[in-house]
Amino acid sequence: MSYIFFMSPFWKNVCDELYYQGMNIKTLSQLTGIPYTTITNAKNREDNIPPADAALKIATVLGKSLESLLGECARLPESAVGTERRERWLYRKYEPLILLLEKQSPQTQEAFTALAKSLRSETA
Repeated sequence: MSYIFFMSPFWKNVCDELYYQGMNIKTLSQLTGIPYTTITNAKNREDNIPPADAALKIATVLGKSLESLLGECARLPESAVGTERRERWLYRKYEPLILLLEKQSPQTQEAFTALAKSLRSETA
């Protein structure tokens, strides 16, 4: 997922969560009742946070706290926040593979793990 470099932290968090949940802005608009153009215009403005009622609607639809979307809940260093986002993104990317692997026998899981490790050593 790419961002416009000046997107506010609120909108970066919203976009991350939309991606993680497999949702898009159009769906967010429909579920919140906030016009699509209002959302897209707001997210593309630097340091823009929506009015409290709109931000709360967005947080509610996404199942997140308003504080977490504002980035004030965890108060983690930027490097830790970046790591958490990357881990969430990676999980979302490989979730179908993980779920498929979980259904396999322990022997198949071990064989897959061995295969993955051998590939890692080839690319290192």
